[in-house]
Amino acid sequence: MIRTGLMTIGAASVLAACGGHGVVPASQTGSAPMTPVTFGDEKSHSTTCAKSPPQYWWIFAGSCDAFKLSPTGGSFSLAKYDDLTVTGSIGKNTVKGSATIDLADAVDKNGDIGKYKGQAFPPYKANGTTIVYATANNQTTQTIKPITVKGKPVLQYVITNTKGFPGKTCAAAVLGQGRTGKLEWTAFPGQAQVKGDKVTITVYEAPSGFELPPKGTPIYFAINCFS
Repeated sequence: MIRTGLMTIGAASVLAACGGHGVVPASQTGSAPMTPVTFGDEKSHSTTCAKSPPQYWWIFAGSCDAFKLSPTGGSFSLAKYDDLTVTGSIGKNTVKGSATIDLADAVDKNGDIGKYKGQAFPPYKANGTTIVYATANNQTTQTIKPITVKGKPVLQYVITNTKGFPGKTCAAAVLGQGRTGKLEWTAFPGQAQVKGDKVTITVYEAPSGFELPPKGTPIYFAINCFS
């Protein structure tokens, strides 16, 4: 069972026993703000979210977006960053009223992911090449869980890559606390075929325990592509 994003204060006891990409943050408190950075001449590039708050733990300095999530879902759109544009949606869920969700992306190059508690971000090591990471930060005190509806996506990502994809197939993964208590990546079920400069990854059933934890605890995603 994966408790996605639920690395609470109790995870501090795991920190000393973890090494490499298995490091678990020591607390829920946000790290010191990271100075926003600018890459190349991307005029649509945004760094307004590259600080804590609205992000926590590892800070992503790619594009960002804040959107409202209602019980029926919500959609988001991240501006072009490093040739990548990410849009998508979250489906039906348990939010009461509405919630503001802050999103940001990064490609783990040129320092666009800051360290947390002196630890580097744990990279996703899977088949092919990981092309982009994303972080979602629930800005409410609610724990939000997806509600599975037959034929309706729990999550959907549409990624456009103007420089082309490193493969013909892409998949998604989520970072969370695994059975060993360590922070580890878990792949979402299913894969998607690249069509031209675009791939649409649709998730109809999330891993057991998947949720958007309350304010102060982020959740991380990765997209990898392969032949």
